[in-house]
Amino acid sequence: MKKIMDGLFKGIEILIAVFLAAMIILVFMNVVLRYVFNKGFVWSEEIARLCFIYLVYLGSIGAARDNRHLLIDTLLLKFPPVLQKIVYTLVQVCVIWLMGILATGSWGLILQNLNDKWVATHFPTYLVYASGLLTGAAIIIISIVNIIRLYVFKIPVVQLVSISEEEQEEEIAASAE
Repeated sequence: MKKIMDGLFKGIEILIAVFLAAMIILVFMNVVLRYVFNKGFVWSEEIARLCFIYLVYLGSIGAARDNRHLLIDTLLLKFPPVLQKIVYTLVQVCVIWLMGILATGSWGLILQNLNDKWVATHFPTYLVYASGLLTGAAIIIISIVNIIRLYVFKIPVVQLVSISEEEQEEEIAASAE
């Protein structure tokens, strides 16, 4: 199961890289064309916008899996272990609730915009809102798995919220360069 999940998230990382590359190429190409030839591709703005939206939302899924979202764990880790579990569970329940709101709201917008299309590319506009549905559903699953890891597999809160020492060293090395 771990291999499947790692493969899935590796696929998400590859998609993020593809969307970033496409966005950079399209925007750069459009800037050059407008500056040199006073013409540009109208459709490139819409595709770049869609790439940016999915880049952000897929990045949020990856950050949720790696516990990289904003979390003030200094206070949480000073609590006794029982209180840590309670607070961590409450945080995960709040995340599930908020992502449920995001997913249901996105679903409503998808249904509302089923027949709308963008002007230049004629892509369906609900593709924008589908990113919210995808992100909400994925983060709900991640939060449920976090709760299962806490109670079923008895993984301490310290391990669930902390970044490994190897990752800390990589971040320090990256920020020093």
